[in-house]
Amino acid sequence: MNAKELTPPTILLQAEALERRVTKTNEKIPDIKSKIRILKSGYNGEKTVKYYLDQIPEHKYHIFYGLRLPIGNTFFQIDALLFSQKLILIIDAKNHSGKLIFEKQQLIHEYGENREIYENPVAQVNRHKISLRNLFDKNKIPFIPIENLVAICKASTEIIIGPNYKEAEQKVIKAYDLLNKINELEEKYSEKKINQKTISQVTNLLLSLHTPQKIDILKLFQFTVDEIIPGVQCPRCLHIPMEYKRGKWICPKCLLFSNDAFLNGINDYFLLVKPSFSNPEIRKFLQMPSSRTTTSRLPSSHLPYTGTKRGRIYHQSQPFP
Repeated sequence: MNAKELTPPTILLQAEALERRVTKTNEKIPDIKSKIRILKSGYNGEKTVKYYLDQIPEHKYHIFYGLRLPIGNTFFQIDALLFSQKLILIIDAKNHSGKLIFEKQQLIHEYGENREIYENPVAQVNRHKISLRNLFDKNKIPFIPIENLVAICKASTEIIIGPNYKEAEQKVIKAYDLLNKINELEEKYSEKKINQKTISQVTNLLLSLHTPQKIDILKLFQFTVDEIIPGVQCPRCLHIPMEYKRGKWICPKCLLFSNDAFLNGINDYFLLVKPSFSNPEIRKFLQMPSSRTTTSRLPSSHLPYTGTKRGRIYHQSQPFP
């Protein structure tokens, strides 16, 4: 059972919204595109892991994707966590192409003529295991075995493990071998360690502690709000802005008519600016023709609000994951 579903990382949605709303000739476009490419690769790796985990009978595990949990003054993030009465399994997804060389002190990624060095993901998942154990001890959760794996998501990726690195040989696997490895762990841990009440307690604890990361995407790429292209974007050809005529938005490029294209613009505002707005703020961002038009259109967004009349503030209905 999926206790927490897999969703696109918020920073990916933010970067895509930013790319839509800056001029194509902006000097920062290559950096934005590079960030999107990296984030999409990571997310695609997580989707690959989910594809295989979806083949496990639902009653066996509570599965959490993308948990970001507090530890001290910081956080640690787990790509996938499987939780049952017998064991917990932490999975880190890696979606690199080319060749991966695992050494105790580092991971070397070779792709074409490129060579990059990263933190060893085996060390990373070991750290996550320690952090999760400390979190459970702090909340007086009964002992349950915790195992961890590094799943390489591209079937074509070559894996090379340094000599005498036995731990990596056990923990680094291809994603397509996940079910096999999970069966091995189930044979190793056949005894139930906790009851269903504790299962519910831990599930509620993890969901309550999950803290989505908040990124100021404009600050990250050194943009101001005034540099963002305002207006309603055409959902068909992506031109900005559409024109508002006779109660509808019309795209001057492909001539599409739309009654609700502005709703995507509101979502862009939440991604790029802040999680609330007043009538004047969203009117300026979407280039609405008047305060009256904005007021008449906002009810169709079904957003919660506080205040009345000119003091009304609309809020994002739920935070991004």
